[in-house]
Amino acid sequence: MLNRRLSYVNYAYVNAVGISSIFQIGDSKNILLRSKVFAVQRQVETFYTKEGNFSKYSIFNKALPQPVLDEQISAVFFNKRGKIEVNAVKIHGVSTSSAFHIGSTNDVVCETRTKHIRQLLPLNEKKRNIST
Repeated sequence: MLNRRLSYVNYAYVNAVGISSIFQIGDSKNILLRSKVFAVQRQVETFYTKEGNFSKYSIFNKALPQPVLDEQISAVFFNKRGKIEVNAVKIHGVSTSSAFHIGSTNDVVCETRTKHIRQLLPLNEKKRNIST
């Protein structure tokens, strides 16, 4: 059950909100953030048109571990004033499937998967390219 309250923010400064992320003031029912990243960094610029197939890499296909909720939790909330008050927030960055949220929500699901490949020249190739 969503705990509905009013959210008051006097001042908010956010420098950057990145890939699949949010900065939210106010209630939400569900927040779903996902991101898949495939990055290849090469010492010599080369582009192959058939790259970036997520299914070729197990990191993008594995089931994400889920928490086991096997405990009964009983909670009682009493919000005397019924509101969330924030004077000031300064955020440098919210990035890659993350959330900054002032308010109530029922469910939050965040997921990011990154495959970063670096292809460097062998040491003897580097010396040859530098001298030419």
